[in-house]
Amino acid sequence: MEMDNDLNMLYISTMEEGHSIQPVKKRLFTFFDIFAIWLGAGISIAEFWAGSLLTPALPLLSAILVIIIGHLIGNIVMALIAIEGQETGVPTMVLSRGALGVKGSILPSSLNYLQLIGWTAIMLIVGARAMDAVFGGYFHVWIVVLGLIITAWAFVSPAMWKKLERVSAVLLLALSVWLTYVTLTHFSLDELLHYTPTGEIGVMLALDLVIAMPLSWAPLIADYTRFNKKRGAAFWGTFAGYFISSSLFYIIGSLTNAAVGEADPIGIIASYGIGIPAMMIIVFSTATTTFLDVYSAAISYKNIEPKARVRHHIILVGILGILIALLLPIEKYESFLLLIGGAFVSLTAIMLTDYFAIKKKYDGNELLKENGAYWYKNGYHSTAITIWVLGFVFYILLAFEGLFGRSIPVFSEAGTTIGSSIPTFILVCGLYYLTQRGGGARA
Repeated sequence: MEMDNDLNMLYISTMEEGHSIQPVKKRLFTFFDIFAIWLGAGISIAEFWAGSLLTPALPLLSAILVIIIGHLIGNIVMALIAIEGQETGVPTMVLSRGALGVKGSILPSSLNYLQLIGWTAIMLIVGARAMDAVFGGYFHVWIVVLGLIITAWAFVSPAMWKKLERVSAVLLLALSVWLTYVTLTHFSLDELLHYTPTGEIGVMLALDLVIAMPLSWAPLIADYTRFNKKRGAAFWGTFAGYFISSSLFYIIGSLTNAAVGEADPIGIIASYGIGIPAMMIIVFSTATTTFLDVYSAAISYKNIEPKARVRHHIILVGILGILIALLLPIEKYESFLLLIGGAFVSLTAIMLTDYFAIKKKYDGNELLKENGAYWYKNGYHSTAITIWVLGFVFYILLAFEGLFGRSIPVFSEAGTTIGSSIPTFILVCGLYYLTQRGGGARA
């Protein structure tokens, strides 16, 4: 009876901390807990879809190499944000106060809130289309069913996530290995290695498409690693979990699209005729990926309005995601990924430079204070915000041709050669470090 009471108290405590932006005191996540969360996030039809964009534009081996390199780069960034979350105990958008100022953090929080609602809708559409392709009919019903599952998953406490994510991670990993086997046995690997690439996108643009996916998670990472007990577990659990699953699904998407020659992984899944296992992959992968969007959208809004009720916003975001999914067609998925990259490559570069190269440590409690160490002038750090905007503009100029199909002299040629993500990250890190070293701007 006493043990049951202790477990109930732990559940209540983690429920309260899970719906707050205050520094977490009761840390309950181990390596496997955070590994399971990010493994589940990477096992997604969206990754399958994104991987299919790389072939047959590139040779299959080139696409696989780009996938691995892109995930190594993007996942290191994810894992560094994971450390910030674990050390301070606060969500990612609260961390952004350290560089942008308490009020300045409202800007990325608002952008994150909107993009996560959009991601929720897109994931519901992709999941419902997959269910529709496998079983036929009831597309709109699948959107509602998946939306309700995801909202309920996001609503429960981190203590419950431990149970849900452990079970789903084992199941999804087994199903993913099986799906890989089915894929390899459906197509001739020898033929796939020798097809003629179309050359629709270059290697560096493809690298941007890969890096954009893990970077799109950067604004969410600390929302979950703040519950980790140990720093190393937060870093390696995040890195390994997402690297394994996302890379695998990118590769499966590239492999199957190279065989079929169309950018529709949903049709490919339907062609397998794999029924119930496909349904399990779709439902569990949609839930384990998209609940992160719903929960983190609510947490981001609480950084904007501290008095907001996170539970209420979880329900609101779930409903908005369902409604938008019922009305919104998916178009220009490639452009959506690149636009996300443009916003958060720049922001993440500033946050990492500020934490690891300039400030070294944040005080989680101090981040929540007005007129405290991170207030700057009127709540805004104008230098950081300016560099963030410049970085975003620079990224878009480099990626403009890939986004909109129109060339900009010098920038388009440079973007084709060196991509957008890596040069933007280097530029923003350099600008921010040069303007902040010595701490003069913090006086």
